[in-house]
Amino acid sequence: MREIELKFKVDDLDSFIEKLEKLGCSLSDVVYQNDTIYVENLDNIESVEGSIWLRVRKLNDKIEMNLKKQAVKKSESQEIEFEVSDYEKANNFLKTLGYKEWVRVNKKRRYSKYLNANICIDEVERLGSFVEIEYLIAEEDKKINYEDELLQIATELGIDISKRVNSHYDTMIFELED
Repeated sequence: MREIELKFKVDDLDSFIEKLEKLGCSLSDVVYQNDTIYVENLDNIESVEGSIWLRVRKLNDKIEMNLKKQAVKKSESQEIEFEVSDYEKANNFLKTLGYKEWVRVNKKRRYSKYLNANICIDEVERLGSFVEIEYLIAEEDKKINYEDELLQIATELGIDISKRVNSHYDTMIFELED
Protein backbone atom coordinates (compact mmCIF):
# COMPACT_ATOMS: atom_id res chain seq x y z
CA MET A 1 0.00 0.00 0.00
CA ARG A 2 1.21 3.52 -0.80
CA GLU A 3 0.41 6.40 1.50
CA ILE A 4 0.29 9.92 0.09
CA GLU A 5 -0.07 12.36 2.94
CA LEU A 6 0.04 16.12 3.41
CA LYS A 7 0.27 17.62 6.89
CA PHE A 8 -0.68 21.13 7.98
CA LYS A 9 -0.21 23.03 11.24
CA VAL A 10 -3.62 24.30 12.37
CA ASP A 11 -3.96 27.13 14.88
CA ASP A 12 -7.72 26.84 15.46
CA LEU A 13 -8.70 23.18 15.53
CA ASP A 14 -12.23 23.91 16.76
CA SER A 15 -12.95 26.06 13.68
CA PHE A 16 -11.60 23.33 11.41
CA ILE A 17 -13.79 20.69 13.07
CA GLU A 18 -16.80 23.02 12.78
CA LYS A 19 -16.08 23.41 9.02
CA LEU A 20 -15.96 19.59 8.59
CA GLU A 21 -19.24 19.18 10.41
CA LYS A 22 -20.89 21.89 8.26
CA LEU A 23 -19.77 19.90 5.21
CA GLY A 24 -21.57 16.85 6.61
CA CYS A 25 -18.43 14.98 7.62
CA SER A 26 -18.69 12.78 10.69
CA LEU A 27 -15.84 12.54 13.17
CA SER A 28 -14.67 9.54 15.13
CA ASP A 29 -14.27 9.52 18.87
CA VAL A 30 -10.86 10.57 20.16
CA VAL A 31 -8.24 7.84 19.89
CA TYR A 32 -5.09 7.96 22.02
CA GLN A 33 -1.95 6.89 20.18
CA ASN A 34 1.37 6.25 21.89
CA ASP A 35 4.10 5.47 19.38
CA THR A 36 7.61 4.19 19.94
CA ILE A 37 9.71 4.69 16.81
CA TYR A 38 12.73 2.54 15.96
CA VAL A 39 15.55 3.03 13.49
CA GLU A 40 18.45 0.85 12.45
CA ASN A 41 21.12 3.48 13.12
CA LEU A 42 20.68 6.43 15.52
CA ASP A 43 23.52 8.25 13.73
CA ASN A 44 21.64 8.18 10.41
CA ILE A 45 18.01 9.21 10.78
CA GLU A 46 17.76 11.32 7.64
CA SER A 47 14.55 10.86 5.68
CA VAL A 48 15.75 9.88 2.21
CA GLU A 49 14.43 7.46 -0.37
CA GLY A 50 14.62 3.95 1.07
CA SER A 51 14.81 5.03 4.73
CA ILE A 52 12.90 2.67 7.02
CA TRP A 53 11.19 3.41 10.33
CA LEU A 54 9.51 0.81 12.49
CA ARG A 55 6.81 1.70 14.98
CA VAL A 56 5.01 0.02 17.85
CA ARG A 57 1.75 1.84 18.56
CA LYS A 58 -0.65 1.61 21.47
CA LEU A 59 -4.00 2.61 20.02
CA ASN A 60 -6.41 2.75 22.97
CA ASP A 61 -6.54 -1.00 23.79
CA LYS A 62 -5.09 -2.20 20.48
CA ILE A 63 -1.39 -2.68 19.60
CA GLU A 64 0.03 -2.34 16.08
CA MET A 65 3.39 -2.69 14.40
CA ASN A 66 4.17 -0.59 11.38
CA LEU A 67 6.91 -0.24 8.80
CA LYS A 68 7.29 2.88 6.69
CA LYS A 69 9.72 3.05 3.80
CA GLN A 70 10.35 6.52 2.37
CA ALA A 71 9.62 6.99 -1.33
CA VAL A 72 11.28 9.57 -3.61
CA LYS A 73 8.66 12.22 -2.72
CA LYS A 74 8.56 13.29 0.94
CA SER A 75 4.76 13.04 0.91
CA GLU A 76 4.81 9.33 -0.07
CA SER A 77 5.86 6.13 1.64
CA GLN A 78 5.28 2.40 1.45
CA GLU A 79 3.45 1.24 4.54
CA ILE A 80 2.92 -2.18 6.10
CA GLU A 81 0.84 -2.34 9.27
CA PHE A 82 -0.56 -5.19 11.35
CA GLU A 83 -1.94 -5.87 14.79
CA VAL A 84 0.05 -7.66 17.50
CA SER A 85 -1.09 -8.90 20.89
CA ASP A 86 1.67 -7.78 23.26
CA TYR A 87 3.21 -4.30 23.48
CA GLU A 88 6.34 -5.30 25.43
CA LYS A 89 7.05 -8.32 23.23
CA ALA A 90 6.73 -6.17 20.10
CA ASN A 91 9.25 -3.66 21.47
CA ASN A 92 11.62 -6.43 22.61
CA PHE A 93 11.32 -8.10 19.20
CA LEU A 94 12.55 -4.95 17.41
CA LYS A 95 15.35 -4.41 19.95
CA THR A 96 16.47 -8.03 19.56
CA LEU A 97 16.64 -7.52 15.78
CA GLY A 98 19.07 -4.68 16.48
CA TYR A 99 16.76 -1.70 15.98
CA LYS A 100 17.24 1.27 18.29
CA GLU A 101 14.50 3.19 20.04
CA TRP A 102 14.63 6.69 18.60
CA VAL A 103 11.68 8.75 19.81
CA ARG A 104 8.21 8.54 21.34
CA VAL A 105 5.17 10.35 19.96
CA ASN A 106 1.96 10.77 21.96
CA LYS A 107 -1.14 12.19 20.38
CA LYS A 108 -4.91 12.41 20.44
CA ARG A 109 -6.40 11.72 17.02
CA ARG A 110 -9.83 11.95 15.44
CA TYR A 111 -10.66 10.56 12.01
CA SER A 112 -12.92 11.87 9.32
CA LYS A 113 -13.35 11.56 5.58
CA TYR A 114 -13.90 14.18 2.91
CA LEU A 115 -14.51 13.10 -0.68
CA ASN A 116 -12.02 10.21 -1.14
CA ALA A 117 -9.47 11.51 1.35
CA ASN A 118 -8.87 10.35 4.90
CA ILE A 119 -8.59 13.19 7.39
CA CYS A 120 -6.62 12.84 10.64
CA ILE A 121 -7.07 15.59 13.22
CA ASP A 122 -4.15 15.44 15.64
CA GLU A 123 -3.20 17.05 18.92
CA VAL A 124 0.44 16.06 19.35
CA GLU A 125 2.08 16.33 22.74
CA ARG A 126 4.80 19.04 22.67
CA LEU A 127 4.01 20.03 19.04
CA GLY A 128 0.42 21.31 18.86
CA SER A 129 -2.47 20.75 16.45
CA PHE A 130 -2.25 19.36 12.93
CA VAL A 131 -4.45 18.03 10.15
CA GLU A 132 -3.24 15.26 7.86
CA ILE A 133 -5.01 14.64 4.56
CA GLU A 134 -4.12 11.36 2.92
CA TYR A 135 -4.84 8.79 0.28
CA LEU A 136 -4.01 5.12 0.75
CA ILE A 137 -3.68 3.60 -2.69
CA ALA A 138 -2.67 0.34 -4.31
CA GLU A 139 1.01 0.11 -5.29
CA GLU A 140 0.20 -0.29 -8.97
CA ASP A 141 -1.78 2.98 -9.17
CA LYS A 142 0.84 5.39 -10.53
CA LYS A 143 -1.28 8.53 -10.97
CA ILE A 144 1.06 11.52 -10.73
CA ASN A 145 -1.02 14.40 -9.31
CA TYR A 146 -2.24 13.04 -5.95
CA GLU A 147 -0.42 15.82 -4.11
CA ASP A 148 -2.23 18.49 -6.17
CA GLU A 149 -5.57 16.84 -5.36
CA LEU A 150 -4.76 16.80 -1.65
CA LEU A 151 -3.77 20.48 -1.75
CA GLN A 152 -7.10 21.26 -3.43
CA ILE A 153 -8.96 19.38 -0.70
CA ALA A 154 -7.01 21.29 1.97
CA THR A 155 -8.03 24.57 0.35
CA GLU A 156 -11.69 23.48 0.18
CA LEU A 157 -11.51 22.65 3.90
CA GLY A 158 -10.24 26.13 4.71
CA ILE A 159 -6.72 25.08 5.62
CA ASP A 160 -3.96 27.64 5.15
CA ILE A 161 -1.74 25.65 2.76
CA SER A 162 1.21 27.93 3.55
CA LYS A 163 1.29 26.10 6.91
CA ARG A 164 2.15 22.81 5.25
CA VAL A 165 4.61 20.73 7.27
CA ASN A 166 7.00 18.47 5.36
CA SER A 167 8.31 16.66 8.40
CA HIS A 168 7.07 13.67 10.39
CA TYR A 169 5.99 14.06 14.03
CA ASP A 170 8.86 11.85 15.16
CA THR A 171 11.42 14.05 13.41
CA MET A 172 9.87 17.22 14.82
CA ILE A 173 10.00 15.82 18.37
CA PHE A 174 13.58 14.65 17.86
CA GLU A 175 14.53 18.16 16.72
CA LEU A 176 13.02 19.58 19.94
CA GLU A 177 15.30 17.31 21.96
CA ASP A 178 18.38 17.85 19.81
